[in-house]
Amino acid sequence: MSQVHTILLSAGLAVLACAAYADDTGATALLPADSASVFKLSGSASEFAKMSTSAVTGQPFKSALRIEVSRKPERSQDVQISAPVDAAMASGDVLMVSFWLRSSASGEATLDAGFRPGGGGRGPAPLNMPAVAGSAWKKVELPFALTRAYNKGEAEVFFTLGLGQQTLEIGGIELLNYGTSKRVADLPFSRLGYGGSEPGAAWRKAAEERIEKLRKGDLTVVVKDKAGKPVRGAEVAVRMKKHAFLFGTAVSGVAFSSGRMSAENLAKYKQQITELFNFAVMENETKWPQWANETSRPATLAVIDWLRASGLQVRGHNLVWPSWRNTNVKAAVDAKSDPAALAKVITDHITETTTALRGRLVDWDVINETFSNHDFMDILGRHAMVDWFKAARAGDPAAKLYINDFNIIEGTDQAHQDDFAATIRYLIDEGAPVEGIGLQSHFPARVTPMDELMKRFDRFAAFGKELEITEFDINTSDEVTQADYTRDFMTAAFSQPAVKAFLMWGFWEGSHWIPKGAMMRRDWSIKPNGEVYKDLVFKRWWTTTNAKTGAQGTFATRGFLGDYEIEVKAGGKAKTVRVSLPKEGAKAELVLE
Repeated sequence: MSQVHTILLSAGLAVLACAAYADDTGATALLPADSASVFKLSGSASEFAKMSTSAVTGQPFKSALRIEVSRKPERSQDVQISAPVDAAMASGDVLMVSFWLRSSASGEATLDAGFRPGGGGRGPAPLNMPAVAGSAWKKVELPFALTRAYNKGEAEVFFTLGLGQQTLEIGGIELLNYGTSKRVADLPFSRLGYGGSEPGAAWRKAAEERIEKLRKGDLTVVVKDKAGKPVRGAEVAVRMKKHAFLFGTAVSGVAFSSGRMSAENLAKYKQQITELFNFAVMENETKWPQWANETSRPATLAVIDWLRASGLQVRGHNLVWPSWRNTNVKAAVDAKSDPAALAKVITDHITETTTALRGRLVDWDVINETFSNHDFMDILGRHAMVDWFKAARAGDPAAKLYINDFNIIEGTDQAHQDDFAATIRYLIDEGAPVEGIGLQSHFPARVTPMDELMKRFDRFAAFGKELEITEFDINTSDEVTQADYTRDFMTAAFSQPAVKAFLMWGFWEGSHWIPKGAMMRRDWSIKPNGEVYKDLVFKRWWTTTNAKTGAQGTFATRGFLGDYEIEVKAGGKAKTVRVSLPKEGAKAELVLE
């Protein structure tokens, strides 16, 4: 591997008059012309990859980085290259990471490119986007906007390369700053796309056919006069009011009482919750460490009660997140060296929590993320998980009991997926009352192709349990692809018979763990993915119709399952009734008196 020197630019060199490889002279280049020289291979990559430089001809750059990944690491981020940005940047600046990519071997070159706080700095990455290329050089351009200012040396450009065994070359790497002279939408954007995104993709027709069959029921309206005779020509208005399928969001309970939101934003937050959703989960407040703080419980209960009074069902998340890092509760930590005491502390917590919230929650994540959180099982054995489910069932006999995990629907972590399936099978075989499987669905910019997505749904539906999409979001600056995949993912989930709910892990940028994943911006303007959500839930999958009764005083239609208001008018008389439409169908009989 050739030596790569880190160049710390002086202020004069950091701000060049124009970009080295770009046509736009209005941009300021924040990396040197010989950008390959400032990138370093991460220390964790040494056992998986090596890096060298190679000469390039016929391109607007003279050298490129060649990275040979000889073995795929368990974590793709264990093979990265990065370079510091020796320039200050202001909040609101529009930047672009630009580079050329090709594969130096058979197959494709694939990576994630990004910009983030450097030197171990904390905070989200404003950019983390995938790119793929074949054996020919391909230019990739990824614009983004900063939501905070950065001092000199505080940020870095990085590439994640450990996505598979591969040999690739990267050249002409630039970081361009347009300040506020451009908008992200004004600049070219290299979208990766995903398999099955085509309008004519085969999966679409089959999914729509399943939706028609599974998510609709026959509704018959019968109109009679007070003598019991059918009323012909009566005007019938069928208006859907609420879905039977659960569309939900995570809710920040802290925001309701901490003053983190202005009164205006809180009012808007609550309004949007009640208008957009019929299902909710507390983002943090029913997790063990937060629940253990008894002084905050009244506020948590007040939010849950407000959600229920507003017509939303509420789920619980989570009872046991079985690692020390996610259970910083003194009672558990004190029992760490005593297995019997630890087992009792955990079951006591489950019993107390489920009993206190009994009747308020429709389901519970009993265990969360067992593949990456297993400290408790390491001490107590796997069968402890069975005991936790049984304790939850005793504490709340009515709530459905779930196991929940990430990287199952999203990502390519086969070991994680297999372990989750094996854990579910073990729990079922050991008699644990598992009734549901939670699929988190936190997507990076690189999303799961549709055919693969359907296969994963089918794999976990085969256990014969309910499925919920429990924590959906897509962490990307590419709002077009984000919207397209939201539409396709929701359609696929809605078409899967086992799926009973779809929850986003937040919806507003002002209260979201990954702001780019939200469907409403901080100023409450709606993003393309939000438009998609509203179109599906309240238009395409929403039934509203007007008609007149026939000779027998009847009108029949098919509608999406849920609650309806039916109004009939004839001869100056009118009547309105409420009716629920289940899959078996419903008949509403109205008498005009």
